[in-house]
Amino acid sequence: MMKKMALCSIVCVLVVTVLWGCSRTRQELPLPTEAPPVSSIKIRVVDVSNDTRELYEVDVIGMMWTALDDSLRKRGMLWTPDAPGLPLILEAHVLKYEEGSVWLRPILPMWGKTVLTVKGDVKEGGQIVASAEVKQAMTFGHGTFTIGAWRKIFAGAAEELVSQLVRGL
Repeated sequence: MMKKMALCSIVCVLVVTVLWGCSRTRQELPLPTEAPPVSSIKIRVVDVSNDTRELYEVDVIGMMWTALDDSLRKRGMLWTPDAPGLPLILEAHVLKYEEGSVWLRPILPMWGKTVLTVKGDVKEGGQIVASAEVKQAMTFGHGTFTIGAWRKIFAGAAEELVSQLVRGL
């Protein structure tokens, strides 16, 4: 009888501890706001084209354009109308896009993968000064259970493309 009481007490204490820990809301500290880095090089995205010759349920041009703008903004390189001087021009081409499937990805990785290939050229006065091509893929083990991989892949591809183009300047 004493053993049952001790065991019951231990179980009750564990349950209360778990419930107490799970029910508390954790206050998160606000992240320090950082000013975007300042760069003397300013780039303006003027064209993103869909060279796949296919129409998709998602706006591949708009999503790529937004992702490129966001990537340039993070680096302090996005041209704004009030910036002095002429910006460099960025033209991007979506060469391949496969939306993939969150359900097929863990079962049949090669059929469920999300793929995006993008080529970008930075021009100054009509002359190409930097060029890069990036292929991003989300397959089994890399974003396996990522719902919305078709959205996230644009941000990853844009970050990599801008990185490579900046290195080429």
